[in-house]
Amino acid sequence: MGKDGHKGSAARRAAILAVARELFLSQGYEAVSMSAIAARAGGSKTTLWSYFHGKPALFMAVAEDLIDEYGARIEIALVRDRPLEEALGEFGRHLLAALMSEPITALRRIVTAEAHGIAGLGAAFHEQGMARGWRIVAQYFADLQQLGRIRSDADCMRAAQHFIALCQSGCYQEFMAKGTRKPNAQMIAEDVEAAVNTFCAAYGPN
Repeated sequence: MGKDGHKGSAARRAAILAVARELFLSQGYEAVSMSAIAARAGGSKTTLWSYFHGKPALFMAVAEDLIDEYGARIEIALVRDRPLEEALGEFGRHLLAALMSEPITALRRIVTAEAHGIAGLGAAFHEQGMARGWRIVAQYFADLQQLGRIRSDADCMRAAQHFIALCQSGCYQEFMAKGTRKPNAQMIAEDVEAAVNTFCAAYGPN
């Protein structure tokens, strides 16, 4: 296949993913059929299957695409040229804003509901989402450790897990459990500030 063919194939795959994302996130997994996705995308079901071998594979591709998009936004907030408290505050606010965005919230709820019915979905979502986030933040903390901003004896993976959990320990938990309105910026900032203070007390420089 020539260069134009590869471009066309990639563009077609992206268009299918965009349609599938819209339908899955607005209607849920069970209510959406491959036929409906094919019809909305403007192609045949056979063409759709040539890109994705079944609805579970397509949904997992949508999930990976969403996680990549929002993960990139969060990673940008991992700055290394500011004081620790300021840098962590910036990251924490970006993290909670992404986790409570409509697409990620909808995705998480679908995964929770369908994890038992789609083989490997829960494990894949964890690996691509939370576990991947831990690794990225752990490397960030390792970099800060080399700069003397994190305790020299800290386990950076454990530190990453602790900081992310601290950020999620307040209004995020209530939002996910109750399905209430998204917390406002002040509530998010207060939770992040508390998380930063606790983290720095435990992991700040020796």
